[in-house]
Amino acid sequence: MAEDGLGGGVVDADLRVKGTSNLRVCDASIFPIIPRGNILTTVYAVAGKASKFILASYK
Repeated sequence: MAEDGLGGGVVDADLRVKGTSNLRVCDASIFPIIPRGNILTTVYAVAGKASKFILASYK
């Protein structure tokens, strides 16, 4: 994931894959730097955020 305007990156801030429609990624592959410690807790946090994005897109 890269900040807007920096170029690069595969997903935007809403976890949508750039250049596609209706496709989101919410796993460890979006991290530009792998966090220290147990990566699973970080993936859970991203999945929780992704669920909010998905639910909001249907409202």
